[in-house]
Amino acid sequence: MKITGFVGSPRKGGNTDVLVRQALAGAEEAGAATRLIYLNDVAFRDCQGCGFCKRAGACRLNDGMEELYAAIRESDGIILGSPVYFGMITGTAKSFIDRWYAFLNDDFTTRLSPGKTAALVLPQGDVNPDVYAPMATHFSVTLEFFGFRVAAPLIAAGMLDAGDAAKDEALMARAYALGQALVPSQTEK
Repeated sequence: MKITGFVGSPRKGGNTDVLVRQALAGAEEAGAATRLIYLNDVAFRDCQGCGFCKRAGACRLNDGMEELYAAIRESDGIILGSPVYFGMITGTAKSFIDRWYAFLNDDFTTRLSPGKTAALVLPQGDVNPDVYAPMATHFSVTLEFFGFRVAAPLIAAGMLDAGDAAKDEALMARAYALGQALVPSQTEK
């Protein structure tokens, strides 16, 4: 079992990073091998909308996304973390998901193997955890479209400063439990 965490925040050590790493720690404790990738460290372009991937089965852009495609294919589960900026995930995280178009066949069925799990980690400044719920639902449905079984998102409200998540013991426990939940127990295997 392999779980890969993707951090869509440009701020290493910030709330998104801390929460994704905590979720990965939970997954490790449950028996998964884990990997962490900072999207901001990978040079990739936006989807060009050319449709080449539908004809050829792969994206024509030869960039850092190839590493990310491989990480997704090789993983049994993923954790996608992004801070919420003005009601949306970061542009980098959105571009990452847009490039997943290459995972779709002409009939819009997924090329990814079945049985993968996913979770979203979404720190936000607003103290109301429900204010951006439609955005969280949108990206959960998007992950489901690609065949992932998606856990309830971890929405971390009131995260105004870089160290806020690490100070919130209950939130850190929720992140840890989220990572554990992505790994099937021995009785489920």
